[in-house]
Amino acid sequence: MSKTESIYAFNLRKGLLIDFVLSIILIVTLQFYLFRGLHFQFVDVFYLCLLLVPAYLYFYKEHQSILRRFTDYYTTGNSGHPKRHVIKFLALKFCFLGIVFAISDPVFGEEETLVPLKKGDIMVCLDLSSSMDVKDIENASRLESGRNLLKSLVNKLSGQRIGLCIFAQNAIVQLPLTRDYEQFKLMVSDANTNHFSNQGTNVGGALMKAMLSFEKKKAAHSILLITDGEDHEASLNTIVDSLSLSNIKLLSIAVGTESGGPILRSDKKSMRLDAAGNIILSKVDLSLVKRLSEQTKGPWFHITETYPNPDPILTEINLASMGYSRDLKFKVEQRVFHVPLFIALLAFFVYTLIPFRINNK
Repeated sequence: MSKTESIYAFNLRKGLLIDFVLSIILIVTLQFYLFRGLHFQFVDVFYLCLLLVPAYLYFYKEHQSILRRFTDYYTTGNSGHPKRHVIKFLALKFCFLGIVFAISDPVFGEEETLVPLKKGDIMVCLDLSSSMDVKDIENASRLESGRNLLKSLVNKLSGQRIGLCIFAQNAIVQLPLTRDYEQFKLMVSDANTNHFSNQGTNVGGALMKAMLSFEKKKAAHSILLITDGEDHEASLNTIVDSLSLSNIKLLSIAVGTESGGPILRSDKKSMRLDAAGNIILSKVDLSLVKRLSEQTKGPWFHITETYPNPDPILTEINLASMGYSRDLKFKVEQRVFHVPLFIALLAFFVYTLIPFRINNK
C-alpha cells in the first residue's frame, strides 16, 4: 500500500469513528428529549432515517474504490484532502437527517396562550313555514339564504353559546345552547319546511321558547330571528312587551324580496292557487321586523342575497357581549421543526463550501 493510500485509509477509519461517535451522541440526545416529551406529528416520515444504514454502507464502499482509482489526485496528509472527503459526507448526512426531522414535524414543550372568550348566549329562531321555500333570492330559497347566513355567522363566533329554535305554527327548541358549532351547523343543514305538518308563522311562540332557553346568569342574551315576516298569530304583542322589559337583545332578519315569488305545494313541484285559480305570491313583510325593532330597540336587517354577509349581525352580537368577556388559558404545543431545518441548511452550506479536490502546485 502506498503512502497516499495509507493516509487515506487512516483518515477514512478516523472518519468512521467520528461518524460513529456523533451518531451515538445524536441517539442519546434524541432519547433524552423523547423522555422529556418530544414527539413527531408525522412518525412515518421519521422512519425514513432507517434508509441511512444501507446508504452509509454503499457510500463507504463506493468511495473506497473511487479514491483508490484516483489516488494520484490526492496529496499527502498535509493537504487534508481525504479529511475533506469525510467532512463532506458527514455534512451530507446531517443535511439529510435535518430534513427528515423537519418533515416529521417535531413538537417539544408547551406554551401558554390566552384566548378571549365572550360570555354570550345566542338563540336562533328559524322560520320553517312553507313560504320559506319561495325561491325569490337569486334562484335560491329564503331558507337556503338563512342557512348560509347562520353557517357563516357561527364560523366567526368567539366562544358564545348558540342554540336553535325552529318554528312554523308551533315552535320547538331543536338544539339547546351549546359551543359545539359543528353540531349547530349540522342542525341548520337539516332544517326544512317538512318538520311541521301544521303550517303557519307563529313568531311570538318562537320568541317565547327562545326567552325560556336562557339561564339566569350574568351573560349577554341575544335572539336572532330569521323569518319572511308573514306572522299569522295574535300572541306576538304580549311576547314583544316581555322582550322590551328584559335584558335580551332581539335582532330581526327579514329574508326575501318585496316582489315575492310563488309558494310551492308540499310536493315541492306544483304551485299553490287561490280560489280563483290564481298563483299565490308570498312577499317579504318588512313591517313586522321594523315593528319588532322599534318596540325592542334592536336592529333589523333585510336579506336578499344567497350568501349574506354576517359581519353587520356579528357586530351587533359582539356589542351585546361587551363587558361579559373573559380569557381562557390554553396550553399549545410548540413546533420546533425550524431547529433541524436550520441544521440541515448549515450542513448543506458546509457540503457545498468544501471541494472534493484541490490542485497541487
